[in-house]
Amino acid sequence: MIRFIYKKFGIWKRVVKLGKKALFAAFFVVLVLISACGKVGKSSTTKTLEELRVGTEGLAMSFLPNNPPERIHVEKGADSELNRFDVVMEVRNKGAYPEFGEGSGFEPFGLHGKIYLGGYDPNILDFFEPKPPIEDLSRKTLEGKTSINPNGGLDFATFKGRVIAENLNVEKYEPVIQATACYEYQTTANPSVCIDPNPYSTIKEKKVCEVKDTALSNQGAPVAVTAVNEEAFATKTQFRITIKNVGNGDVLKPYVLGEDKCNPFGDSKLQREDVDKVYLINVKVSNKPLQCSPFVDGQVKSQSGFIKLIQNSEGSIICELPRNEYSSSKTAYITPLEIKLSYVYRTTIEKKIQIKREVTGVSSTDTGVSSGGASTSPSPSYEGQPLPSGETDICLEFDKTTNQCTRYAD
Repeated sequence: MIRFIYKKFGIWKRVVKLGKKALFAAFFVVLVLISACGKVGKSSTTKTLEELRVGTEGLAMSFLPNNPPERIHVEKGADSELNRFDVVMEVRNKGAYPEFGEGSGFEPFGLHGKIYLGGYDPNILDFFEPKPPIEDLSRKTLEGKTSINPNGGLDFATFKGRVIAENLNVEKYEPVIQATACYEYQTTANPSVCIDPNPYSTIKEKKVCEVKDTALSNQGAPVAVTAVNEEAFATKTQFRITIKNVGNGDVLKPYVLGEDKCNPFGDSKLQREDVDKVYLINVKVSNKPLQCSPFVDGQVKSQSGFIKLIQNSEGSIICELPRNEYSSSKTAYITPLEIKLSYVYRTTIEKKIQIKREVTGVSSTDTGVSSGGASTSPSPSYEGQPLPSGETDICLEFDKTTNQCTRYAD
C-alpha cells in the first residue's frame, strides 16, 4: 500500500512539476503579450503636441435634434408651461488651444468667450434662463486636443425659452434662431528654419541646411501661419511670415469681448477697425524675441502688435534676427521658429423654426380664440342648428344662455 501511494505520489510530483513549468510558460507568454500591447497602445494613442496641432477649427457648435423643435404649436390663454421649449447646443473644441492650465477662462480648461442667441423678436420669444440668453464659456470644459483626449473638450449650452402667445397676432411666425460664439483663441506655429552665419561665403563647404521658403498647412486653429519666407543677409536673417483666416468665421480684435461688441442686444456694435486684425504675441528664435514690422496701429518696429488681414483674409509681418543674436556656431544650423498669435474668433449657426397659433375653444374676442373657460356670448363655431323651416344649416353665432342660434349663414 505504501509503495502504491509512493508511486502515485511520485506521479503526482511529476504532474505538479510539469504543471509549474506550464504555468511559468503561460505567465511568460502573458508578460510578452502585455508588453506588446503596451507598445502598440503607446504608439497608436500617444501623440505629440505638434501632431495634435492640425485642423482649421476652434469651437464647433451644433443644435441637438429637436432642440429647438422645427415646429411649435402655441395657444393663447393656455398655461405658459405648454408654450415652452429648449435650445440646446453641443459645443466642442476641435483645436489645440488651450493646453491644461493655459486657458483664458476661470477653469484650467476654460475659454474666455460667450455664446449669444439672436435672430428673433424678443416680444414674441422670451428666453428666461439664462436671461439675457448669453452662455459664459469660461466655466465649460473646453480644453484643446491633448494626447489623452485627441478629440478636444466637449460641453453643452442650454437656453430655456417660451412663446408669448398673447403677442403672436399672426397664424404663423418663422424666426431664425441664430447662435453666435465669440471666444479668445491662440495659434502657435513652430517651423524649423535655417540660420546661415556666412550666406555669401565663397569657400565650398557642406552645410546641414540652406535658407529657403517654408510652406505650412494649419496648426489646429481657425487662423494659421501658412508660409515663412526666409532670406539671409550679411548682418541679419529676415523672415516674412504670412497668416490667414482658414476657418469659416470672422477674426476680431481681442478687446471686443470686454466691450460686449458681439452681443446682438448690446449697446456697443462692431466697427470696421475691430475686424480682420490678429495680435502677434511674439516671434522667437532660440527663445530670443524678434523685432517685427509693419503693424497697423502706428508701431514702426516692435516685438508685438496688430496685423491686418486684407486680400483673401491674409496678412503678413517681417521679422528680423540680427547677426549678433546668432548662436556661437560658425556654420549653418537648424533651429525652431516660434510664432504665437492671439485673436477673437466669431462663428454662427442658424436654425429656422415655425411657430403656429392654434385655436382653443370659444371666446368673445375677434380672433375666436378662448382661454378654455365658459362664455355667455355668441360663438362662431356651432353648426347644424335647425332653421325655423326645419332645415339644418350653419349657425354663425350661438347664444349659450338661451341655447339659441342668433345668426345663420346666408
